[in-house]
Amino acid sequence: MAVGSFLPPAGRSMMGGFLAAIVAVLVFISGLALTATGSIGALVKSWNTSVTGTLTVQISGPDSAARATAVTAALSALPDVARAGLVADERMRAMLKPWLGDETLIAGLPLPVLIDVELAERTPQAAERVGVAVKAAAPEAVIDDHRVWLNRIADFAQGLSYVAASLMALCFAALVLTVIFATRASLTEYMHVIEVLHLVGARDRAIAAQFSWRAARQTLWGGLLGLLVFAPAVAILAWLAQRIDAGLLAPVTLPVAYWFGLAALPVIAALIAFLSAMTTVRRALAAMV
Repeated sequence: MAVGSFLPPAGRSMMGGFLAAIVAVLVFISGLALTATGSIGALVKSWNTSVTGTLTVQISGPDSAARATAVTAALSALPDVARAGLVADERMRAMLKPWLGDETLIAGLPLPVLIDVELAERTPQAAERVGVAVKAAAPEAVIDDHRVWLNRIADFAQGLSYVAASLMALCFAALVLTVIFATRASLTEYMHVIEVLHLVGARDRAIAAQFSWRAARQTLWGGLLGLLVFAPAVAILAWLAQRIDAGLLAPVTLPVAYWFGLAALPVIAALIAFLSAMTTVRRALAAMV
């Protein structure tokens, strides 16, 4: 038996407004978690591209310029080194400016001589051979292998990604529970109508479909509302990030997959709502038999 629509429009249902509001909040939080995951991944990738395979040699003390020149010449002769050059004082001051700010203070600092080394092969063995050559030419030199701190940052970023993924999982779990609660509340409100339809031979699938499609529509509208609120929030965060000096925070370009994932959040939420409502109603109708 075909069943006409016996549910009121979504806008007139208190549970419908509650469901849409909750979904908007959950999609907003999921969008923030997805943005954090994408930004962290892009930032680590940018750092990895720029510093992996590079070393910095620091030489201080008397005659540091002459010793740095000798070390540079020794490194340039190694097959493991693609490029070795002295870092200009202007560049060092530019790197310190975001941290110290006062150019007068920077000018008065006894800055060491830095040698920027780019490896021909990005392997730990090549870095170790270069370190041996540096120590042979200048035993007091300090070698900074960027891979060490980059690995620590990558581990920290990976931990943040796990937290963001857990947050998204909690949001989807909360969405499922919210849809089940809203659907059961609607079932209670229209139980007398459902019982009559069930007794006169209406198919359970047709009855459940009405609840499911309404839950999906309400969830979709709530998800779109959440994205609408999310857009200015993420725009403000991007504007604040652009104000940070490039020496502290490299520019981040989010991958295309991020934008597809962000646009898919309301659709995924609606699909979860549809399946959750369908399962809830079918189980309730099966218990009437």
